[in-house]
Amino acid sequence: MNKAVLFNIKNSVATITLNRPDRYNAVNQDLIDGIIDGLNKCKEDQAIRSIVLTGNGPGFCAGADMSVFGFQVTPEERRNYIMEKYQPIMKLFFSIKKPIIGAINGTAAGVGAAFALACDFRVMSKKSGILYAFINIGLGPDGGASWLLTRQVGYSRALEIAVSGEKVFGEECLKLGLANRLVKDENILTEAQKWGEELSKKPTLAIGITKQDMSFSMDNNLNDTIEFEAEKQITAFKSHDLIEGVTAFIEKRKPKFLGK
Repeated sequence: MNKAVLFNIKNSVATITLNRPDRYNAVNQDLIDGIIDGLNKCKEDQAIRSIVLTGNGPGFCAGADMSVFGFQVTPEERRNYIMEKYQPIMKLFFSIKKPIIGAINGTAAGVGAAFALACDFRVMSKKSGILYAFINIGLGPDGGASWLLTRQVGYSRALEIAVSGEKVFGEECLKLGLANRLVKDENILTEAQKWGEELSKKPTLAIGITKQDMSFSMDNNLNDTIEFEAEKQITAFKSHDLIEGVTAFIEKRKPKFLGK
């Protein structure tokens, strides 16, 4: 891992930390590479059962580092950059069959807001915020930010947030469903990691199937979703954790899931 992104594992929970605090963790090539490396490691390592994404310093992520582009770069080259750099990250977020918790310290702005909303869950404080800052410099959303926000809060509310360019703070995020838990500022990371440990004791394979089911259902009708769910259930029927779960239920004891 490069120094722009830190990576550690404890109690089956991997913590990926954006580590450019002097730039409020603004996104440059090193940060992109580090996120991709970290997510890929989480995807491949069976010992990792849940993931926490956070930022070092006072802010989660300030969005794209504006120094990455010079005026000599054409609009088409900037478009290509968005496609080449952000698509792989978003595909990883949604292909990982493990729960991802965003520990949103401070503000998640621009494409940083997209990273935050790509997490399955978010822990925030009253001071945390989601900021669709694109409009403030004359841009529309990118990095999947429009897709993510619309599916969280609906079209009209998402459009209002995006065109206002104003920060949505933690309490409002909780009301809107953009945050799952609201804690004290100093407890954001520890609460996210604690939640990660709780999730790591659940049947990880079933969590992954559930993530796939939910994602599929957002863009498909009921009948197609039932068929998709049934197909994915085959993997669950073959799993160790199903046998353990049923056996524990019959024996009236707490199951010990292995995540496979």
